[in-house]
Amino acid sequence: MKIALLGDTALFGKYSIDRNENIFRYFEDVRKLLSDYDYVVANLETPFVDKQRPFGYKSAYIGSIIRNVGILEFLGINLVNLANNHIFDYGSDAFKMTKQILFDHKIKYFGVEGKEVNIIADNNRIVFYGYCCYSTNPFGIGESGIDGLNYEKVKNQLVEKYQEGWNSIISIHAGQEHINYPNYDHVLFARLLSKFAPYVYYGHHPHVLQGAEECDGSLLAYSLGNFCFDDVYTNKSENPLIIQNINNKCSVILSLEYEDNRLAEYKFIPLFAGKQQMEVNRSEIIDSLKLYSERLSMQKDAYNRMRNDLWNAYLNSRRKQRDYEWYIKRLNINSLIMILAARRNKRKYNENLKKHLMRYYHQPK
Repeated sequence: MKIALLGDTALFGKYSIDRNENIFRYFEDVRKLLSDYDYVVANLETPFVDKQRPFGYKSAYIGSIIRNVGILEFLGINLVNLANNHIFDYGSDAFKMTKQILFDHKIKYFGVEGKEVNIIADNNRIVFYGYCCYSTNPFGIGESGIDGLNYEKVKNQLVEKYQEGWNSIISIHAGQEHINYPNYDHVLFARLLSKFAPYVYYGHHPHVLQGAEECDGSLLAYSLGNFCFDDVYTNKSENPLIIQNINNKCSVILSLEYEDNRLAEYKFIPLFAGKQQMEVNRSEIIDSLKLYSERLSMQKDAYNRMRNDLWNAYLNSRRKQRDYEWYIKRLNINSLIMILAARRNKRKYNENLKKHLMRYYHQPK
């Protein structure tokens, strides 16, 4: 059984049928590549939207027109993770409609309402489930919405599935955006899980490629990068809030092959979001992936220093783009609620993940 895992997938802007008449030609080479897989899985960030209004208090909202489900079908995407911080951007009505559209087009989904997807084929038993970490500042976590990342819950589910003979592929939406090294909390979390049972960590959210490693029989891929994600705009400015740079345009397909109910082989296939087409097999992307992966083995304190320096440099670059007018436009009640929501999510993050890691945190790698 062959499975292809894709990174962040958002069907808006130039990746939408109504904005790009050449969209199917753009993806043609990738479509041919993916046609060799039994299952193609994507982290679907954009809810399908008709007339729904933005929900919650965020700096930007992204959504997709309904016709774009044809892009998923064209690419052979037949499974999607919905446990992410954008799937509730247009509220519960758009969320419900998104689930219905996926169902109508025979695209299975997981990561919400406790839903998992079980596949039995060719003597293999594969289960997909997904979680969204509070570090991504999500709205919509709850029993009737997104499955929130909780250490004990994920650990118990992994152990239970392993004892029942399932291979787990766990989709994790976590971390900080635009930095090629995962938060050490998430590295520690992924490694700790591997001590209980082998699994595949299918990571996304940072919108850039991050490293991967093997640990105790598990494969940990912290972020596959953007499969397709355009510049992000808000109604506060004609200029984009986020511009996709070269780093954002590099990603990989994580190719998995299962035989006799075990992961027999895996490989990373590089992709580059070019101007005219999605390009396959740029070797320099694999060179970058190797570097990011090697640095995961750094001593913990040195790793954190390196990562913090990069993270602070990124934040400073963002601050330099903000002038007096930028701040004046954001002096409103929405901005205050955003700040309060971020503090709440930080508290939830500590309760659901951080406190469970603290006893291991001060141990050397």
